[in-house]
Amino acid sequence: MTFVLIFLINSFLYCENKFDYNDINRIEFVSDYALYDSSGSLILLSSNVVINSVNENNKVDLKIKTEKAEINTSSSVIVLNSSFTLDTSSMSIKADNGDFNFEENYGLFDNAISRYDRFVIKGKKVVFDKDKYIYKNAVITTCDEDPPHYRVSSQRLSFVPHKYFLSYNNIFYIGKVPILYFPVFYKPLGGGTPIISQFYPGYDSRNGFYIKSNYTYKFSSYSKMKLFVDYFSRKGWGFGGEFYKYKKDSVKFNLSYYRIDERGAGPIEWGANGGLWAKIYDKDGKELYVQNYIRLMSAPSFNNNYFRSNPFAISADKQWETSLTYRMSGSYLRVLNRVVYKSLDDYSFKEYQNISPKAEYQMITRRISNLPINHELYVSAENSRTAPEYFGKKMNLSYTLSNSLNILRDFSFYNSINYSGNITFQNASNSEDVLISRYRYNSGFRYSTLSNSYEIGYFGLFRSKKNKAEIDFNSQDKGIEKSLLNLDITLFSQIDRYMRFHADYDLKPYDEGRNFKRRLGPLSLDYYKSFYNYEVYVKEVYDINDGHKSFITQLNSNYEKNYLNIGFANYSSNKDRFLISNTLGYYPSRKGGWYGEFVLRYYVDFNKDMGVKFFEKGFNLNKEFHDFRAKFALRNRKKVNEVFFYITMKMNDPYRKNEIDREVDEFFKPWRKFDEERDY
Repeated sequence: MTFVLIFLINSFLYCENKFDYNDINRIEFVSDYALYDSSGSLILLSSNVVINSVNENNKVDLKIKTEKAEINTSSSVIVLNSSFTLDTSSMSIKADNGDFNFEENYGLFDNAISRYDRFVIKGKKVVFDKDKYIYKNAVITTCDEDPPHYRVSSQRLSFVPHKYFLSYNNIFYIGKVPILYFPVFYKPLGGGTPIISQFYPGYDSRNGFYIKSNYTYKFSSYSKMKLFVDYFSRKGWGFGGEFYKYKKDSVKFNLSYYRIDERGAGPIEWGANGGLWAKIYDKDGKELYVQNYIRLMSAPSFNNNYFRSNPFAISADKQWETSLTYRMSGSYLRVLNRVVYKSLDDYSFKEYQNISPKAEYQMITRRISNLPINHELYVSAENSRTAPEYFGKKMNLSYTLSNSLNILRDFSFYNSINYSGNITFQNASNSEDVLISRYRYNSGFRYSTLSNSYEIGYFGLFRSKKNKAEIDFNSQDKGIEKSLLNLDITLFSQIDRYMRFHADYDLKPYDEGRNFKRRLGPLSLDYYKSFYNYEVYVKEVYDINDGHKSFITQLNSNYEKNYLNIGFANYSSNKDRFLISNTLGYYPSRKGGWYGEFVLRYYVDFNKDMGVKFFEKGFNLNKEFHDFRAKFALRNRKKVNEVFFYITMKMNDPYRKNEIDREVDEFFKPWRKFDEERDY
């Protein structure tokens, strides 16, 4: 026999459907056997017990399934004496035993396993308090295997469905192996705003053993923030952050900052990098926008000491620039300031360029009325210096006329003429105003077919006398800075292949002692070919007078996920030195998720007893599984000896690099690789 009973929270038992209780919270239960003890206010249930909590809307919001249960009607407590499952709209819990107060919506369970979305959470003790779950001696994972491939063990974990979870004293395990410890782990569970935690234990010869950590939070699809918290055994604590906001055609902003005291050994070391592009006005085809860019640091060696994942980030120069641009239909007007500092040594800078300010106007190429002639105009004025003593005032005017004419279907003729005048005004280092004019002429004949093109042309650059419009024929070079006959040939130009040849011949008339060989410039040949799973590129520059100038070749092979890149280069500046770059990527198993990358960059010097010198050695081992990506890396470079391990912890948030993220990286950090382990 099956008993069906309904218990109301206001403490009466209802057996027949004669009362309208739709607006009352209540408990309903079903079981094979039931016993009601009126003296003790107990209901004893056994065998196939199902207990439902029904809300005021007459919907089940909590369900318990077990084999034995006791309901105390006076205290509103359900005692679960056997293993049970508790299901809510967001969570499912399975426990060995426990108590549940249905009036206060409070429970205490032993040895419980919970499931939320893809999360699996275990706890020796679990407190259920309304919508909050507190786990003691907890384990959390998103792996369904038993035992799981990975897990995070926590002393205490608070879990609020649809909002967040927060855990303390955490140890991350891969299998049975403990990998790292982190004191606090927090992750919001709201849609679109995950916190992503990344940890990088490692060692380098300067800073000693370290652990770097990133905490990334997305406010929205258009804004993101990173917090950096690092510890270096030799240097101490480092802190920093990065913030971006990116709305295409509206605002693009990125700012990164990092500082470290280095245990009080000297002044605080710091670095900052970022930029801003913001549209202020946009109406009737006219726009006004502001641009800023900064790369600042306390000392030239700062970036190399702490940010090594890309060549740009370890640059020893610092600079800042700001500009205001008014763009009109076919032209723009801009005002800018720029300051650039070059490094003197590891500790100091020297001003290299200072423009304060510069105004420029450019009319973009357009047709003159109905004539088959195009023209463009550029005008600028600046207050600048390249030495620290004096500012100099300059103006520049450039005007170009050009046209292109199809003589036959595949045969065309183009030419352009340009005037540019540069005025340097009198100042403390210059005793008079100086105008120097230059005239450029460029013309050529081009024959083009579907895949090939042949072009022969002329380029001349002529300089005027000081403060005169006429060519300076009285100078040593006769005022002719360049006079070249050019030949360009492109063969079988297609998507998967091309070959280009370039040569030029010097026509300067004043150097009569030069013969044909001396006038013939370096010959260059470029070749590219793409096959099914590999591609090759070769570039050779050869001078018939001086011989080989440079040779570069690159072979890239990519078969499914495995790849091999081999680069080879030699330059006339050091003909005995051959530069070699090898990169190997290997994916032994798609299912396993392991893959590795080997990097070797070195040179062979035939002039020094066949010496081989490595200037970079690297090894990366990666593992992708579930919602985590782990990486082990070794890196050796000049002044850099580093080994580190990092894990990207994005539980229940599969990695996705959306269009906004890609555009931010391309705009502000073009060097940043996909899934870069850490850069500035």
